[in-house]
Amino acid sequence: MLVNGIEIDLCHLEKPLLLVSKEDEILFHQLIKPTLEHELIQCQLALSSRKSISLVRDIWLAMYKDREKLFINSGHAMLYPIRLILFELVTQEEYFKRLAEKSRGDECLSLAYAVLFLQFVMQWLKERFSDKLEVYDALKFLYRTTDDYSDDDHSSITREKAIAQAIAVKSIRIEVQNNRQEFTSLLFQTYNFVIYLHEKVSAKESKNRTTLPSMCNVAETLNLFYSQRYTTDKADFSG
Repeated sequence: MLVNGIEIDLCHLEKPLLLVSKEDEILFHQLIKPTLEHELIQCQLALSSRKSISLVRDIWLAMYKDREKLFINSGHAMLYPIRLILFELVTQEEYFKRLAEKSRGDECLSLAYAVLFLQFVMQWLKERFSDKLEVYDALKFLYRTTDDYSDDDHSSITREKAIAQAIAVKSIRIEVQNNRQEFTSLLFQTYNFVIYLHEKVSAKESKNRTTLPSMCNVAETLNLFYSQRYTTDKADFSG
């Protein structure tokens, strides 16, 4: 299907970081297609490429299931080191765990939360590394659609790409360590936004507000949240 004007085959996402059942794979595909059809301009970093959608699936599964009971597929983790470090940084944070408790077992709510968490984190990383070309070049493929289907084969990864990925992973880890308070605040603000969004949606709707379209059509609400409560000068939440 078309995502931001680019054709992406949702049946051929990257391999999952977590050991996942066939039923959960099918469920994710059933959920993500109508989500993308809403043309979520406000979340285009999180939903812009095969790589980023694959990471949304990883985070969604950790939200939907009990993260502590899920296992990393070590082979896939080696293949996608940048996805792995971002997954670990997000899912280890306390505010992620709090929202996961609220959404566990609710597939739609878990997906909405996963998209929002990844959007906030990728926006932060994009800003932090925009002037560091070596890292940025490796990182940008998460949200720029490329002909990356060959990446599913270990033998296709060149030495140069492996080095670039290693540099990006190390740089991301150091950046978060050196700015731990800021990164934690970022996820705290994401947590706040979700609570704020629920309040806005419930004020407009009397029906079930855990439905995915209600959670996703949030461009106006998101920009309002940015202007009122988010601690940066950035008003634009899109990529």
